[in-house]
Amino acid sequence: MSKTVLITGGSSGIGYSVSRYFAKNGYDLIWISLLKEEIEEAKKLLQNEISNCIINTMVQDLSKPEAAQKVYDWIAVNKWKVDVVVNNAGYGNYGFINEIDLDKELNMISLNLVNVYKMTRLFLQDMVKRNAGTIINISSNSSFQPTPKLGTYGATKAFVNHFSRSLNEELKMQGSKVKVICVCPAAIKDTNFKKTNGMEKVKTFDGLATTTAEEVAKDIWKGFTKGKSFIVSGWKMRMLYRISGLIPYKVEQFLVRRETKEI
Repeated sequence: MSKTVLITGGSSGIGYSVSRYFAKNGYDLIWISLLKEEIEEAKKLLQNEISNCIINTMVQDLSKPEAAQKVYDWIAVNKWKVDVVVNNAGYGNYGFINEIDLDKELNMISLNLVNVYKMTRLFLQDMVKRNAGTIINISSNSSFQPTPKLGTYGATKAFVNHFSRSLNEELKMQGSKVKVICVCPAAIKDTNFKKTNGMEKVKTFDGLATTTAEEVAKDIWKGFTKGKSFIVSGWKMRMLYRISGLIPYKVEQFLVRRETKEI
């Protein structure tokens, strides 16, 4: 029997790129995304490339409090067994905290943090019962250090980082075969992220450690198949991560400010 992967934000960016790897390796796909038109176009594109690819889709705003439960219940009604969950959907707000719209910030916290927690908890219970399954949570390089003008975004991703890695250690302590993988990509230059978040002029997308959705997807698939639990994605980001402990905080923050300023 084929296996099934659920990917939030699967119809674009990292979600779409990683979908290609899973589909090529025989997985059925479940996409949970916000935009119906985008889902339909992406589905046609992927099924034209991989003719036997099965894609089930649900239009859902995952920032809503009841969203994760709705996704879980929909999958239960259809009696699908989810082998892998990729919590990928998310967005960022750019600007000074005291100037950013409060509702936008709260919606981002709900999507990037609360939704990831709920989705993980809901699907983890079934995986633990079966003693099989993987949850892949997409964090960010912004989780490694304070990031001015992306402060709340970075904080949500720091939660995803610590939560995912702690949970994976808990599962080891319990003797479970279920795995949680934390993925920390660098800034991705070929997605809608910078446009959606009003960051078209921000230097980081052409900065020190930029990557692409394809490179991130490749790193995720490689890490998944090799049983990794922590993936820093983008070869340039991996180099910087290895030496980050040697860089004084003031120098680190100087580099962060330079990378996140507008051109």
